[in-house]
Amino acid sequence: PVMGQVHKYFSPGTIWTVTMIQMAPGMDQMYLQYLDTSFKKSEDAQVKAGFQKSYKILRTLDDSGTWNLLILREYASLAAVEANVEKADALLQQSDGTDEAQMKGYVDRSKYREVVSTKYARELILK
Repeated sequence: PVMGQVHKYFSPGTIWTVTMIQMAPGMDQMYLQYLDTSFKKSEDAQVKAGFQKSYKILRTLDDSGTWNLLILREYASLAAVEANVEKADALLQQSDGTDEAQMKGYVDRSKYREVVSTKYARELILK
């Protein structure tokens, strides 16, 4: 009976990863250039292959607080995320290079941005 009441006010929607980024002061253009090139290419490939539904970038209007940019990635379901891990990784290897190249890129980007946190969230569709 309790499970039936849980969805009384909403229907479960898609799954989103929410990554909070803190760009270093004065380094916005460098990180935004990365997002507009390599990141966009990789994310578009994930969407085209059907591993992701969509993605969005949100920028705060100020730099106070612990983060100033959000990266949102939408997936059909948690099951879809888990089922496509290996295929999505193989596609990532094609677009971003080997594990070593990806790690080097991550280290390079750490000089001008910090990943504060990543969380999984379910969209709630209100009834």
